[in-house]
Amino acid sequence: MSDAVKIVVDDKLVLGEPFTKAASEFKARSPGKSALVLGSTGEVGREVVKHLMASDAFDKVTVLARRPIEYTGPNAEKLKQKPADFENTEQLERDFAGHTHAFSCLGTTRAKNGKDAFYKVDHDYALNAAKAAKTAGVEHYSNCSSNGADKNSMFLYMKTKGEVDSEIQDMGFPRVSIFHPSMLMCDRKEARLMERAASYVMPLLDYVMPGKMTIPTSTVAWAMVNNTFKKVDTPVAELLTNKQMLDEFKKSQ
Repeated sequence: MSDAVKIVVDDKLVLGEPFTKAASEFKARSPGKSALVLGSTGEVGREVVKHLMASDAFDKVTVLARRPIEYTGPNAEKLKQKPADFENTEQLERDFAGHTHAFSCLGTTRAKNGKDAFYKVDHDYALNAAKAAKTAGVEHYSNCSSNGADKNSMFLYMKTKGEVDSEIQDMGFPRVSIFHPSMLMCDRKEARLMERAASYVMPLLDYVMPGKMTIPTSTVAWAMVNNTFKKVDTPVAELLTNKQMLDEFKKSQ
């Protein structure tokens, strides 16, 4: 599979004792749970898959993606793959059926694919998936959005992210969690010139304004998965900021 995306869980993955304990407690009180990951070949999505597989908290982890995945790591027998078709809502409902948790990490950029393609992925596909998940009975929907997301923003990116956040929160999931990371730090294979420049400048600004400017993709994934393990009274809709994700990760180490 030459076009396959490789996902490897190795000793570089940092979970922390509180994470593993929370995962064990979650599995004990909520056996038989299953998770589905959208955008599993992207930067955050790949990390979410790693953390889900390493946690051993779910009986099944399904990835819905257009490209195949080559996974190396623990619990490989629990990983299932399905081809993604975000325009076929009936198929999406069948894909989500039997899953209790969903992690949406869908997203592209206007610079990479143009305005229309960006809106189709980040708005239309994101909402098609969320609506299908709700119809299929998903209990907890976690959505990776963006810092500054605002449906009333004059900027297309922030406005689109805000619109999706708002609609997902209004769908009536028993539990919905929205994550607002700032600039994502990772070894992006197709990083553009401006992104490379920002990767050097942003950490300096982060030193002046800690917790505001950047966050590693692995920390976003850790926060999304770790948050799932928390026992909460439903229904609940929650928003987790960049600083909250960073602070919680640091406390766990």
